[in-house]
Amino acid sequence: MTRARGSLPDLSWVIDEAIPITASLKQVTGNARMVSGRDITPAIIEKADGLLVRSVTQVDEALLKGSAVRFVGTATAGIDHLDVVALARLGVQWASAPGSNAIAVVEYVLSAIAMSGHLQSILRGTPVGIVGLGAVGGHLAKRLLSLGCQVVGYDPLVTHWPSGVVKGDLQAVLNQTVVSLHASLHDQLPFASQGLMGIAEAEGMLAASATRSQPGLFINAGRGGLVTPQALEYLLASAWTTVLDTWPTEPSLDGSLLAQCDWVSPHIAGHSSGAKRRGSDMLAHAVAQWGDRVGLARPAMAVAPGITQEAPSTALTNFICEPGEAPDEVIARFLCHASVLRREDARLRKGATPHITPELFDRLRQSYEQPSEWTGTQLQVSAGSTAIVTALTQLGVAVS
Repeated sequence: MTRARGSLPDLSWVIDEAIPITASLKQVTGNARMVSGRDITPAIIEKADGLLVRSVTQVDEALLKGSAVRFVGTATAGIDHLDVVALARLGVQWASAPGSNAIAVVEYVLSAIAMSGHLQSILRGTPVGIVGLGAVGGHLAKRLLSLGCQVVGYDPLVTHWPSGVVKGDLQAVLNQTVVSLHASLHDQLPFASQGLMGIAEAEGMLAASATRSQPGLFINAGRGGLVTPQALEYLLASAWTTVLDTWPTEPSLDGSLLAQCDWVSPHIAGHSSGAKRRGSDMLAHAVAQWGDRVGLARPAMAVAPGITQEAPSTALTNFICEPGEAPDEVIARFLCHASVLRREDARLRKGATPHITPELFDRLRQSYEQPSEWTGTQLQVSAGSTAIVTALTQLGVAVS
């Protein structure tokens, strides 16, 4: 690796304006130009030493060739927008933020299950199928298991299978009553995930649900490209409830397709305020490590390169239980109250006149009112029984 000269804070950076500049990130990227992610072009980064993006910027040889960029970071868990082969060929180091959005996505999925009326059934034994057991899917599995739920998982890339999760093949997992997609999006054989769920898999899901009294619930808060458009249309024409945060054709959305979905949002499941700050802090740590490896001097970190702690939410500090409520009813009401889904569903549908343009999709994401995460929030429960307190604790809140 080529040794560099100079100081890390003196380097020139181009940073997506959607990335919050936390104290730790500011320390290592002092000379920064903030640009909209879709406006990052070869001309913009020509003289930059480093580039930090989110998911809307495609970072490939066409963008980087001829530039001075030596380091690329993405403040997201997914890396399908990074051409890592091209980065290696160009000698550009890269880093991502795996798991930074895990809590936010888990909270979104749990709320989607509650909003769709399936929470009580999974708390009473209906298995949940999870495709992809990485940082996000694995976190969701643990949360569900802590609630006493059954989880069936598929992930051929996991080397240490998570305890308590039943291992199944792809079709077996998709055939569960509740299915949530969390696989990373890539085209690397033999387990390419692009178009992982095609028309054959959708047909299998419908055949399995025909033997049940309750139609299925399908949630995609992972990557839109995991599902082919044909498979999605086939599923939408059925009795399955569909919750989509990510879309095969985003940032363009067809209005007629949107109308067939039960709940929709504009790719914001992982966009809590805490998730974004975690992503920034993880990049700060990666930048500092890269600087050390290539010999760039840096001041002692006044702010530890750890994870910025999110301020406790004030919106959910007190929760009143109704007389005679069962624990599963309280959890469902809490999740529905905390959910952003109803608000985001209305915002997205309002713009479909008749279709969602890329410009509108981006505006909806940029103007998203980022929620505080409720996981770990101190919650005062009024008139709740011991069983209710236990159930909420298992859900992930700190009950007093």
